[in-house]
Amino acid sequence: MKAIMKIRFLQAVIGIVFGCMICFGGGMDAQAIELRLSHHLPPTAIPAKALEQWAKRLETETNGGVKITIFPSETLAKGRDAYTSTAAGVCDIAFVNNVYEPSRWGLNNIVGQISLAIPTDQRGGQFWDQLWKKYPEMLKEFEGVHVFARTISGSIALHTKKMVRVPADIKGMKIAAMGESLKLLRSVGASPVGIPAGDWYMSLEKGMMEGVLCPINVLTDRGVEEILPFHVDLGMGQNGNVIIINLSRWNSLQPDIKAKFEGLNQWTTDLIIKALDDVAAEGWKKCRDRGQTIIKPTPEESKLWLAHSEPLVEDWIKINEKKGPTREMFEYAKKLREEIH
Repeated sequence: MKAIMKIRFLQAVIGIVFGCMICFGGGMDAQAIELRLSHHLPPTAIPAKALEQWAKRLETETNGGVKITIFPSETLAKGRDAYTSTAAGVCDIAFVNNVYEPSRWGLNNIVGQISLAIPTDQRGGQFWDQLWKKYPEMLKEFEGVHVFARTISGSIALHTKKMVRVPADIKGMKIAAMGESLKLLRSVGASPVGIPAGDWYMSLEKGMMEGVLCPINVLTDRGVEEILPFHVDLGMGQNGNVIIINLSRWNSLQPDIKAKFEGLNQWTTDLIIKALDDVAAEGWKKCRDRGQTIIKPTPEESKLWLAHSEPLVEDWIKINEKKGPTREMFEYAKKLREEIH
């Protein structure tokens, strides 16, 4: 009799334990924070895969407390609307490249000044951090969101249907570009075309444009390199990238969840830098494998291109001087650039 009572007692205890496990387990799933991440990259792109790794790492670090659903290829928000869509809550998180919204990132566009030639490794992020610390006006351009990892992405290159070496060679040519690169094209006498990257291939086939000025990975991610056999690796000009989260959503998170996000900042920065380096290397390899012409300008040729970037600095200073001490910022940026090289 006693043995039967002990068995029944153990059965009851086990039942309670399993019941609690189911109850609490269901509660954790029900309370999982679901976040929508938007980006402009094709899902197969190496940086897109890096963002997937980041999302999975967050889910692991929070023991499933955070669930991130990724919307690639502008399926939730256009690249040009990434910031505004995140601030408005259309998406919770976004990977933003400031080339898509040049008018919004007036002060932060300093990192895209062609003449600065900021390194695209960890030093680029450090450069940006130092500017933010000295000039808090730059942070106001990210009002309504909280910023995570900051990186500087690859330098621009000129990709064309015919051979080009120096600025005079593209005078009058219809070239697509974005951000500060559009201004460089105007400076050298080309005809800049503001066609979205997703439409480049068709526009080139139809003769609406004759080339593209952009980082190599932007070109090869969209398969455009197959119809542009000539490339000038200019080695100048770059863009800033950030991961942002809606500020209200961020403020609603528990401190321990916030700590998990922030704790991954350096890891995420390194992950994205490696992804951007890998995709650039892969892009140039695709061009070499096709037997295409890749030109690295001589020092004299580089000076010709850089000479056309100098007026762009004055343009940036004048356009944004009401937002902050732009001339002082640029002089400080030049000093920083020399220190980190």
